[in-house]
Amino acid sequence: MIMAPTPARADPISAAVLAFLGTQTATALALAVTTFLLTTAASLVLGLVAGALFGPKNNAQDRQASVAQMTIGENPREGILGEVGTGGSLADAFNDGGTDGTDYETLVIDVGDHRCHSLTGFYVGDVYVAFTGSGIVPGYNNQLEVYWLEGTEDQVMPACVTSFGGWDADSNLAGCAVVVVRYKADKPDAKNPIWTAGRPNFLWVVKGKLCYQPRKDSSIGGSGAHRWDDPSTWEWTDNLIDCRYNWVRGIYACDRIDQPGMLLVGRGLSAIEAPPERIFAYANTCDEAVALKAGGTEKRYRCNLVVRANEDYIATEEMFAAACAGVIIQVQGGVEVEPGAARSVVAEITDADFVVGESLTFNPFRTDTQRVNTVVPRYVEPTQRWVDHAAPLRRVLADLAEDGGPREETLTLTAVTSGTQAQRCGEIRRRLARLERSATVVLGPRFSHLEEGDWIAWTSVRHLKGERVVFRVSSYNLAESWRNTLAIEEISASCYSWTAAVDELVPGAVAEQQTPPVRAAPSGSDWALAGATLTSAGGSIPAIVFTGASGNAYAEQIVFEYRLDGGTDADWIDTGLATPSVTRREVTSVSPGADYEGAVSYVIGGTPTDRLVLGPVTAGDLGAPGASRGAYRLTGQSVDYPLTSNDTTITISTFSGLLDDGSTITFPAGSIGSLTGSTNYGVFWSISGSSYSVEADPALTSLANPDLVFLGWMVTSTGGTFPTAPTPPGGFGGNGTRPKNEFA
Repeated sequence: MIMAPTPARADPISAAVLAFLGTQTATALALAVTTFLLTTAASLVLGLVAGALFGPKNNAQDRQASVAQMTIGENPREGILGEVGTGGSLADAFNDGGTDGTDYETLVIDVGDHRCHSLTGFYVGDVYVAFTGSGIVPGYNNQLEVYWLEGTEDQVMPACVTSFGGWDADSNLAGCAVVVVRYKADKPDAKNPIWTAGRPNFLWVVKGKLCYQPRKDSSIGGSGAHRWDDPSTWEWTDNLIDCRYNWVRGIYACDRIDQPGMLLVGRGLSAIEAPPERIFAYANTCDEAVALKAGGTEKRYRCNLVVRANEDYIATEEMFAAACAGVIIQVQGGVEVEPGAARSVVAEITDADFVVGESLTFNPFRTDTQRVNTVVPRYVEPTQRWVDHAAPLRRVLADLAEDGGPREETLTLTAVTSGTQAQRCGEIRRRLARLERSATVVLGPRFSHLEEGDWIAWTSVRHLKGERVVFRVSSYNLAESWRNTLAIEEISASCYSWTAAVDELVPGAVAEQQTPPVRAAPSGSDWALAGATLTSAGGSIPAIVFTGASGNAYAEQIVFEYRLDGGTDADWIDTGLATPSVTRREVTSVSPGADYEGAVSYVIGGTPTDRLVLGPVTAGDLGAPGASRGAYRLTGQSVDYPLTSNDTTITISTFSGLLDDGSTITFPAGSIGSLTGSTNYGVFWSISGSSYSVEADPALTSLANPDLVFLGWMVTSTGGTFPTAPTPPGGFGGNGTRPKNEFA
């Protein structure tokens, strides 16, 4: 396990507060002020004691509550990435003013152990106040002052601290962002008191660390003046990957990055251990604009997080990964967080690529405990005073019915402060959980380049029923023999698509059926069907042709089917799966001049949508005027189904056939082996060579060859049963007792 160092702040306040209180005169006003300090200190100390007695609480609500509450005593060093609401850590507290020196109370609060960008605003109780500058805060009858120190090494404390708090010029909390708040207590007989709820409590909204951003560093291939060794060039950002990179490199006291002993928070890696060039693409993904339902856009993945020195590195990495629907991967000897986004397939594999003799494990389903159909995203909501908050529930009722009830998972998004970002992360998690297939496979040296995070496509007759399924490499082990053992999990680009008008929900809603319009039939504007005559090798063959493009971003594959006009659903003939990028599909296994209907459907999450039915259209001619004819066709045969197959072989039974020129041929028994499984082949007989041959669909070359007889189409598969031949009409071929296509 990756562990973090745990340097702690000193505890100068506990004894100082109690000693100070012991010197105060117990007037009514003094008693009120000192009571507040004692009450605050007591509640904080009791919280610390309870934590020590009962152990740390690991849930997000408790962590966020601890961030939003001002703490005293020893605390881990903290860094602010992005913009957060924080209570800070009490560094000092004292009273001054009035007869008894108790009219005012001043709190010196450390909000971050590094230089910060700015104080955006603050809450006084439940009221938000925008920060406009240090000094008296308007609207509080001159009874409230707030001062901001951004955390420079030479920052100067306000006069109230040096004059009344006993701080000298050298005591300035160098390198720490500080808020000094000074407020005057109401008089006991005040007619219009300012502090109607008693002593005020505060929450500070702070834009945190100025970050080095590699994409802005022209010395490493970026564009800009940023340099790691020059903190003056750094700027504030909430880009998740940029924020994470600065945590990986480390947060140092007073930005002294050249002094390892000054590391306060983070891993403290060098540029060799964490190459900055490696995050360019990941950071670009986070900056992509995502449309919002109400209009406008927001960046895809932002980070607003308090990071602590006492938390395990892996726990912090998991916070980053969750906030971008990403995964933690090992790449090139290092560790990165890869944001959730569709990726290109980098390798195509089949069953033939696996190393013979090595084990292969395939899991078609998740275990019962792994099944998830309901995701509850929880994030930090700024409009609710920066508390842990639930985003709309993500679920599809059909999944609950399939699983026999809800299988709920809470998605903790500690670094997320956008409800719409939380919704996207939750929906991605839900969709990924519905992809169940996984495997462990061993590939040869040709695939030694594959590593964690890569997407590969696997086409398998044995395990995937001939489908092409995309998987993500979740881990790999490259042996000395260059054999690469991969653990792979099913993945789909559709998991990361987002249509704001459909997928984004209003707060408080539940995503019951937020399957976007992916289950509907393809739009009629996506595809068209036409009859055609295709030419090849001087001949021509009839065809029907699908043209168009997928208009559905969720489509994983496209199914093209056809049938004779007037057929039923049982008559559809599948031409095989196509990739979502296909724009044309030619079907040549049709009869010349016959009328056909076509159908297109999309595969989403492994399930086909409804069909878009096109046509009817008329198939083209067999042979064009003035051109040599193509392969002969059968117009009758003595055996209804002379062709059969298994995964690798097509077998032909002895039968007699009537050709389209009126001649007859007796075809001998035969077989053709060593074929590819789940492939549609045209089967042919050579007139001159007296031998059988096959060619994969569309078989244009063979269909255009006048020396061949086309016997039919056959898919290499062990599945399927022979349909029952229809009863012919009376009076045909022996009083209606013989099939219409039987050859006498």
